[in-house]
Amino acid sequence: MTTILGLIVIALFAYLGTALFKIPGLPPSLRALIASGLGFFLVGLLLGPYATNLLDAGDQKSLDVVVNLGVGWVGLLFGLQFYRRDLRRFPARHYLGAGVESLFTMLVVGAGMWAAVGLSPWAAPVWLTVGVLAIVASTTSPTIAEQIVHDTRPRGPITDTIRLISSVDAVPAIVLLGVGLCFSPLHPADAGVLGSGWLWVATACGLGLTLGALFHLITLYRYTDNQLLVIVLGLTVFCGGAAHYLRLSPLFVNMIAGMVVANRSPQRLRILRSLLAVEKPIYLVLLTLAGAMWTCPPASLVALVPLFILLRLIGKFVGGHLATTVAGLATRSSLGLGPGLVPHGGMAVVIALNVKQFFPGALGDLALSAAVASVLVAALVGPLTLQRLLYHEGEAS
Repeated sequence: MTTILGLIVIALFAYLGTALFKIPGLPPSLRALIASGLGFFLVGLLLGPYATNLLDAGDQKSLDVVVNLGVGWVGLLFGLQFYRRDLRRFPARHYLGAGVESLFTMLVVGAGMWAAVGLSPWAAPVWLTVGVLAIVASTTSPTIAEQIVHDTRPRGPITDTIRLISSVDAVPAIVLLGVGLCFSPLHPADAGVLGSGWLWVATACGLGLTLGALFHLITLYRYTDNQLLVIVLGLTVFCGGAAHYLRLSPLFVNMIAGMVVANRSPQRLRILRSLLAVEKPIYLVLLTLAGAMWTCPPASLVALVPLFILLRLIGKFVGGHLATTVAGLATRSSLGLGPGLVPHGGMAVVIALNVKQFFPGALGDLALSAAVASVLVAALVGPLTLQRLLYHEGEAS
């Protein structure tokens, strides 16, 4: 009963919370903070063991299906944007720049955290810990970029490239997360032929392709919008649940499925609209559950969080400069696109929550703590650095 009551409370808060996204006239940093949804992470803390205990450990376990729905939903929605005709609007060097910026941020965070984690007593494999933190750090929030664009109406190549990079630079993170979990202790090497990490990678890719094809076939018929939404919800739960059962990343598997649907289904736009119609409530439900699931990691690991934030900022600034060169852009700023790539958002929290599902101990808590703290700092700093960059480049006035 407490599980049902907790879920009702979470859903109520989520739907009421969507109204916060529509409040006009707020300062950019406050709007970014609201858009990050961190207030709902706090709501989750209040519902969890640290406060009311409305959602205890047993209740959280029974809500795994909701978490799988939310994580899978994000992966499917992310994959749907990779429609090949839309991708051709930008030259290939822009996508290469996005990959360079993302991977360089991983490299900076990974190297710094390797040195720090290697000096602390830590039971989990160091490569797994460092890899998870590097992956969490690499993404950029497209939401804040869209807010600034809406406010200042900038025009020019810098604006377009920042919007593109912030929309697609999570691809390396999701792919590396999906592949990394296949080689993690979730799939021990002594498990026979299926213990091969590469075989699990092939399984994850095959599952994504198969579920994408299933999505395509089921949505060939003409449904009403409400019917289509129910079908998409059911398929997303099925896809996420299948991936979770096999100890594969629902985010990775559903991203592949979304790419298949984007390029094969004639109802791509209707499916996309159905997903977007409930995007914010589902995201807020995810954040609330993340807050309820979070427990504070040991003090020695909490000390790593400020270092994580600093390393990410360095990676984004320098990586943004490299991306500018690769994309062939000329900027007035010596840091290039770097100041525009500071915003951190929901994808980082979703990746951390995906890790938390499989590693509920200190590793999951460290990843979630680092993601939430970084999103908070980036919400306060990111809009200012992005606005200043656009004004400096003369694309906003």
